[in-house]
Amino acid sequence: MSELDRELLAWVEDCCGQAVADAARMPGGASRQAWVVTLDQGGRKFLRMDAGSSALSAVGYDLAREARVYRWLTDKPVRAAGFCGVSPDGRALLLDFVEGEPGRLDDPSLARDFMAQVNALHALDPPPELAHDDLAVWTRLYREHCPDPDPLIDLGLRQLAETAPGPSERMVLVHGDLGPGNVLHDGRRVTGLCDWELAHVGDPMEDLAWITVRAMLTPFVPIDTAFGGYDGPVDAERVRYWQLACQVRNLIGLGAAGAAGGDLGMAMLFATLHRRVTAELLCEALGVAPEPVEAPEPSDTHTSGVYRAVLDDLRTVIAPALEGYASARAKSVARLVRYLDMVDRIGSSLARQDQLDRDRFDLGDDAEAAHYWARATQREEVLMGPAMGRLAGMRLPRL
Repeated sequence: MSELDRELLAWVEDCCGQAVADAARMPGGASRQAWVVTLDQGGRKFLRMDAGSSALSAVGYDLAREARVYRWLTDKPVRAAGFCGVSPDGRALLLDFVEGEPGRLDDPSLARDFMAQVNALHALDPPPELAHDDLAVWTRLYREHCPDPDPLIDLGLRQLAETAPGPSERMVLVHGDLGPGNVLHDGRRVTGLCDWELAHVGDPMEDLAWITVRAMLTPFVPIDTAFGGYDGPVDAERVRYWQLACQVRNLIGLGAAGAAGGDLGMAMLFATLHRRVTAELLCEALGVAPEPVEAPEPSDTHTSGVYRAVLDDLRTVIAPALEGYASARAKSVARLVRYLDMVDRIGSSLARQDQLDRDRFDLGDDAEAAHYWARATQREEVLMGPAMGRLAGMRLPRL
């Protein structure tokens, strides 16, 4: 029936007052998993579970904290899942199931309804117990839980420290990962904002920056159109600062989570996109106009046929025989095969380019380092590009 252990199932049944008929894991998630629980007498619940390896939990962003957010949202004019309970050991959060799909928000009426929800959230007096220095938390996460130093993250953190705009005149509850993809809707209206694990009290422009970041991933209306429906001034300079902060935070999160128990193909896809966009933002902040790279034309090698055969089996035999979580992981394996095929075809040529750039740029100078990383991340995207689909070359919406 379910891969959930008996102790957790018993807790869910106690919370719901009835037996569990089924529990199915949803695609995505590494240290945090998502499950849809079907109850014996009808109805569904949504279960978030900490798999025990969450670096976010180690720095305070645990499920017990997220539970406080959902409790606080109860009876507020913001559409979110109802809170049902948090397990005694703090490793599971049970919520009401919200109907809807986390799909595209490029329909103008849906986008207006979403922005109305943003306005409703930002109009509330924020809970003081959720106030902290979010960037300090992410810096700690990087220093203590990322296995290896990352010069691009180091450069981003330096730039954020040097250009910090100071406290906002108006503080709100910031969702912390707001935008298309974290918004459920039924095609006509928004049914709920989801994934509140990173909520904190902060600058409302941070949420607007997150909307632009997530708009790269999921189709959205033009940003100027969306922000025209925001109740309050939009400070473009502060939004640009928070865009860089969001991107650096994405890189830290990907580095801390790693691939253990997770989806390596998806992790590499998102890391490639976010690294290139981070480097572009740093170039803009440091006044650098980076040179584009010249990608070599891929050519077949003696192993190209093997990669094609593996991809064909994944596409026509393996993936069609699977569903749900297993199907998503099969697609992830296909992404890795496409990446390895490109490494086989042009990886050595790009490595020679990279060495020439390392010899040319002074990586001890922040502006030159930003220029180097803009070119290096373009090369990373050339290798991952066939696995990225429409996300390859995607640009961050700018104000």
